[in-house]
Amino acid sequence: MEEKTISMAEKTYKVLKTFIQNCDYMPGQPISEKGLCEALGCGRTPVREALLALRDKGLVEIFPRKGIRVAGFTREQISEIYQIRKLVEPTVCVQYCLRFDKAVLLDYDRKFQMVDRSDDRAYYQLDTEFHRWLVAAAENRTLDAFFAELMEVQYRFGIYSARIGTAEKHDYYTEHHEIIEALLAEDVARIERALIAHTNYSEVIALKTLAAMDTL
Repeated sequence: MEEKTISMAEKTYKVLKTFIQNCDYMPGQPISEKGLCEALGCGRTPVREALLALRDKGLVEIFPRKGIRVAGFTREQISEIYQIRKLVEPTVCVQYCLRFDKAVLLDYDRKFQMVDRSDDRAYYQLDTEFHRWLVAAAENRTLDAFFAELMEVQYRFGIYSARIGTAEKHDYYTEHHEIIEALLAEDVARIERALIAHTNYSEVIALKTLAAMDTL
């Protein structure tokens, strides 16, 4: 019985996390514990365990005797993410530029060229996967785990930007292509320049999203 409860809690956590990450449950949206039990066909214990785990991940906010809602974004949170990305990604890519598999880089270039920009999930999943792959060149498991969590927030924010109409994807192939070309050339100055430019462009879109949030 205990094993079944744990398994259901894990399953519930994964389902709810997916809903939240893909903005099927939007930031700030109230969540009904009873409604979740009915929708997922499970008891209150696994739902509560899943919600507590999601709270620990910063994805939901629980207010005792008041309710539950999907966590939103703050200016400080988003600003810190971009600050970290501009410190970590160029540093790793410059220091370990000789480690990148050129065949994989060319494959990513093809994927960015072919991805359906109207498919928000596919688009931002590819972006997240690529940037995590870049940082993985450092072969540092602690950094990988930290950066994975950061990019999960970035992914959800990207999906949210698309949902409210502030996302701009038209230059993303050009920017990723420039990063890839710089890495293929093993040109450290160009690598740093391309990564900073790409992150700055993304940050400008993020600022537009944050401004739009204030009007919703």
